[in-house]
Amino acid sequence: MEPEVPNAEALTSDLSKPSVVRLSNRGVANMVPDAIKAIMKAGSSNPYHPQHNPDGIVSLGVAENRLLHAEIAQHVNSHMHVSQRMLTYGDGSVGSDVLRQAIADFINDRFQPVEQLGYGSVTVLNGVSAVLDSLAWCICDEGDSILIGRPFYVGFVSDFMNRAKVDLVAVTFGEVDPMSLAAVAHYERAMKEAITRGKKLKALVLCSPHNPLGRCYTPEVLEAYLRLCSKYGIHMISDEVYAMSVFPNGDIPNPVPFRSVLSLEYRKLIDPSLLHVLYGMSKDFCANGLRIGAFISTTNPELHAAMRAISKFAWSSSLADLAWSSILSDGTFLREYLIKITARLTEAYNLCTSILRGMNVPYLPANSGPFLWINLSGFLEHKTIESERDLAWQMIKAGVWLATGEAYRSEEPGWFRLTFAVSETEIRMGLERLALALEQANAATA
Repeated sequence: MEPEVPNAEALTSDLSKPSVVRLSNRGVANMVPDAIKAIMKAGSSNPYHPQHNPDGIVSLGVAENRLLHAEIAQHVNSHMHVSQRMLTYGDGSVGSDVLRQAIADFINDRFQPVEQLGYGSVTVLNGVSAVLDSLAWCICDEGDSILIGRPFYVGFVSDFMNRAKVDLVAVTFGEVDPMSLAAVAHYERAMKEAITRGKKLKALVLCSPHNPLGRCYTPEVLEAYLRLCSKYGIHMISDEVYAMSVFPNGDIPNPVPFRSVLSLEYRKLIDPSLLHVLYGMSKDFCANGLRIGAFISTTNPELHAAMRAISKFAWSSSLADLAWSSILSDGTFLREYLIKITARLTEAYNLCTSILRGMNVPYLPANSGPFLWINLSGFLEHKTIESERDLAWQMIKAGVWLATGEAYRSEEPGWFRLTFAVSETEIRMGLERLALALEQANAATA
């Protein structure tokens, strides 16, 4: 069972004690514990290490690719030549001109945009979360709403809500595939219902490729979303951080390939000032910890200027700037690296899914990202969020952490997101511990 979590009233009452620093209401609102945070905190504590902490928790709950850490670390270490200029404020708070142009060149080469980008279309901040926070601040007022389909990346909640105080309107699909053309109608229905309730909609956000479903949208579906946003005059935000993490496997013989919204004839579909793409170093370049991300919008000097005005609060380090620009500018390394990431994701996916099939654990086939959406509803005592939480705590007790469906606003309890882009040792050990937790759950419900 999950441990007791302090409630908001108890936390707020503690602030009246003289020994506790008095906080603002918004500060308190962001720190109130809940069941999702408690599970995430417990799962990410006491991490497993093969030598130093073999009894620690195997983390399969974070969206990170650990398969090429060695290659990225080696490249960064061998190219980290700090110039005196890097010890100054350099080109300013939205990334060096060198990095912004390197990102534009990479997008031009790999995303196949219909219009070639220059560095003026790119704003760099210290991570995609910082980009989302700044973007929400600049296009929304407090209390405005952004539309997003379930299930969705848990980080969107804090990225949009914690500081910008933007409301998320979650779209439900029932039996309809969230990646399908039919799902677009559900977005419009949710839009109309939100407007009827007095919501002020400002944007629609897609994670493309999708987190946590691990698949790509077809061009036809992306075009439909562009038309929908144009119809209602709202921003279209396409989070494309897994663009290069697409891989082949036997589960999906003819997968939908990644297509950036920038590769579509978007000017025919929407005012280009309403279209934005997000990218970063964290996912495709196995570097969550370096904290550097990019906002890309082609016809938006005013929005770039608005983000620059607050960018000092999310200024990326010159060292992270150098690390990414060195990689993007090293054509030989980049070509070899992108081949390796595809091959290793395929290998890791095949290993993980073969073990899951042996465990009789259902999963949704995927072809992008480092994770799988797996269905453990058959191991719940009851088809409730409370039972899902109980199972999550049982896993942590067994020494493995998976992200809960509740965190991703799953429409049904029992779904979990499992990260497979880890070492063979970790995936085998993690799934062994998962099997133990599921066996104990079965025994408890027998």
